Amino acid sequence: MLSLWRRPAFARTLLLHTSRPLSTTTRRNNQLEEARDVLGESGVPVPPTTTSTDLTQPPSPLAEGENALFEVPPERDPLLQFLTTSVMKHGRYARAKRVISDMLLHVHTLTRAPPIPIVREAILKASPAVRVASTKVGARAVVRPIALSERQRTGKGIKWIIEASHDKPGKQMQVRLAKEMVAVIKGQSSALRKKEEAHKSAMVARGSIRSR
Repeated sequence: MLSLWRRPAFARTLLLHTSRPLSTTTRRNNQLEEARDVLGESGVPVPPTTTSTDLTQPPSPLAEGENALFEVPPERDPLLQFLTTSVMKHGRYARAKRVISDMLLHVHTLTRAPPIPIVREAILKASPAVRVASTKVGARAVVRPIALSERQRTGKGIKWIIEASHDKPGKQMQVRLAKEMVAVIKGQSSALRKKEEAHKSAMVARGSIRSR
């Protein structure tokens, strides 16, 4: 009897579903609703929607019947991998992994709670829903709000958290980053102020949105 991996059709189907995109929120619709709440308009320019997988839900069968396949979890956590690549400098990925691992340990030491849910919540709270972009219309520049995609939101939130951690006490980056994650949860981080300023700018510029 041939092994399942020697069946070409089964192998291609399994490899097709072994990877999934970055996901930090449960639903894409929640992001769009947050952007529309900030702007107060229904005609917000929205980037193309990509399929996202909810990491908080248990794996479910991809098909029913005797050939049912189950979703294989990724080798690395997508959010932690994104955070690692954001911290990495000069291509030193192994060093960046150690920094994130030590950061999780320090978060656990400061909170006495599982660190990964705290990091997820901190990044989600610091991630903006919209940004403003300046476009030239004739001889004048028009500032318009644009809804961010999921990866753009997460990248911006991580960038602000890393920048805010530079002001925290501590010689090691992992210590400063852990303190900043806890500060975001407590609402005492400058990353939250940057998010609020971005949302205020988008609200001011919402008058330039064209009605459909």
